[in-house]
Amino acid sequence: MKEWIRLINDQPLLNVLALICLAMLLDLLTGLVAAKITKTLASKIGINGILRKLASVLLLLFFLPVARLIPLQAGNVLLYAFYLSFLVMEIHSILENYEKMGIKTKLFKKFLRHFDE
Repeated sequence: MKEWIRLINDQPLLNVLALICLAMLLDLLTGLVAAKITKTLASKIGINGILRKLASVLLLLFFLPVARLIPLQAGNVLLYAFYLSFLVMEIHSILENYEKMGIKTKLFKKFLRHFDE
């Protein structure tokens, strides 16, 4: 058990993964609120979104041990890039939900455009 805890502490990628999971949760909540406001709330769409988020988390977890197989820490660098791009994608989705709720997000989108380049 102590070795598992040490292994987790040695993986700073898990901090990024935790941020992604928080962003996914926020995306689901803001999507629910936006659907309620726009009166487009549908259980089929909500369940589909939850299943996509779960599949995404499983995919992100799958690549943790795979990254260790790539030599010279290149796997960790690639995984960081993949995780950060996934986090930016989640933030875009959250901002889209805010726009559906009528909240202006122009400033945030301008900031995020720097990551798209």
